[in-house]
Amino acid sequence: MQGYELIQPRRVLGVQPWGPSAFVMRFERRGLRFRAGTHVDVGLPGGLTRPYSLFSGEQDEIAEILVRLVPGGAVSSRLARLKEGDLVLVKPPRGGFTLRHREQKDRLVLVATGTGIAPFRSFVRTVPELPYLLVHGVRSLDEDFGADFEANQERVLCLSSAEGRQPVATEKFSKHCRIVPGRVTQWLDQAELHIDRDRFYLCGNSAMLREATEILARRGVPLERIHRENSAT
Repeated sequence: MQGYELIQPRRVLGVQPWGPSAFVMRFERRGLRFRAGTHVDVGLPGGLTRPYSLFSGEQDEIAEILVRLVPGGAVSSRLARLKEGDLVLVKPPRGGFTLRHREQKDRLVLVATGTGIAPFRSFVRTVPELPYLLVHGVRSLDEDFGADFEANQERVLCLSSAEGRQPVATEKFSKHCRIVPGRVTQWLDQAELHIDRDRFYLCGNSAMLREATEILARRGVPLERIHRENSAT
């Protein structure tokens, strides 16, 4: 019966826009078990699905995904129009981008672009005491999807558009948040790293993953301390 329940459509609990190009969709868990960092294929019953990393923690009562709204997209544009009570197909979780490699001494350096930040929110909601530095690359402040992360943890917001070269009103940001112009790879190339205790998790498009890995390797980070997840959204 449990396996049957896992493949049944689930009820949507809400769709919340986040800026002009993304939204959070909440849906009932109803027995859905997952590990932080895994993803689920989501779509309308009988239609196409797309993979989305879970945005919620393992102990949360409801499940959430963070979705990039693709204009005319076969899945995202349809999900964006769902209302509370509508049905959505959610396939069983899969993926190996999890915290299983973490050691007690590690500080996690979580590097993401855009909605690639989703698995990292699942990490920190699952392990509240997790020591981490969040480095998030966005085109504009509307994409600050890390705004509700723990305020007492360090995070760097890398603004790659012209907005990043303009003065930014910082009063709405925690004192632990630094806003810097440029891309996350530029930050990695210059940042002070602790090679002996930093473990790197990278989530974003393939170009960022490749460039970031090359930078970290050049700076002396062993490849076994670099974990990657390709995020197309």
